[in-house]
Amino acid sequence: MIAPAVFWPTAMGCSFLVAGIYTYRRDVFLPSPPSNSRILALGPVLIAASLAAFAGEHFTAARSLSALVPKWLPARVFIAYFVGAAHTAAALSLVARRCLRWSTFLLGVMFALFVLLLHLPGAIANPAFRIAWIVSVRETTFSLGAFAMFAVVVRGDQPATEKRLTAAARFWSAMVIIYFGIEHFLHPKLSPGVPDSQPTASWVPLPLALAYVVGTLLIVFGLSMFVRQYAVRGAKGAGLLMLLLTVVLYVPQFFLARNVPEHVNAINFIFDTLLFAGTMLVISRAIVLQPAT
Repeated sequence: MIAPAVFWPTAMGCSFLVAGIYTYRRDVFLPSPPSNSRILALGPVLIAASLAAFAGEHFTAARSLSALVPKWLPARVFIAYFVGAAHTAAALSLVARRCLRWSTFLLGVMFALFVLLLHLPGAIANPAFRIAWIVSVRETTFSLGAFAMFAVVVRGDQPATEKRLTAAARFWSAMVIIYFGIEHFLHPKLSPGVPDSQPTASWVPLPLALAYVVGTLLIVFGLSMFVRQYAVRGAKGAGLLMLLLTVVLYVPQFFLARNVPEHVNAINFIFDTLLFAGTMLVISRAIVLQPAT
């Protein structure tokens, strides 16, 4: 029998991924204008699948996750369930393509609150703890990616706001990608992609070479995003690289897991990396739709 902590995140994540590909099939698989690359339409789908998987984690492990909620907040277990419900609502909105103004904006606010209330205070309290800073900048990127989706949704209504949101997402994510790339050179024995504290799986061939290649690509993609002419390609390249790492490295790790903790760890790697991939694709799309001025 599959443990609920493994079954529900996996089932929800995969279900929303399939549903999202179906609802976005016209954008992904049918011809579209040259300025709107079809692969960028996968961004919201990957984000929705990841949110659904994390919702499954919140529903099955609410009590353990409630320990992460600041102690000064009341009803911490309820907050853990509420975040799971919010993840589900956002995922449904992205897949159904309904109420996108509200869902994308509130998703950006939610990730920003995670940073301000959870991750940044922890990083400041433990400045030598590298993972705390990595999680802080990662979650900030997720927040700005959601606001970049919001800028796409409200396109034409408030040009100045759209431009500011897209620019903020572009330049911040460029710096984060470069930072992640440098991390690969400083800690080449750790899993490639979004930096973590876990060593690269033993079955992965030439792990050090892989880390250096991924790190180099991330730095190149990040630097290119500072140049308006290459910004779309840089963001898109980073997103596709993270998607490739998810499929080639982290999905197989799920099937190689031997117990519930290893399965849960694999699920987190899959959907964290997938969420970052989707975020970079939606930022790329926002840059595409923002006129160069």
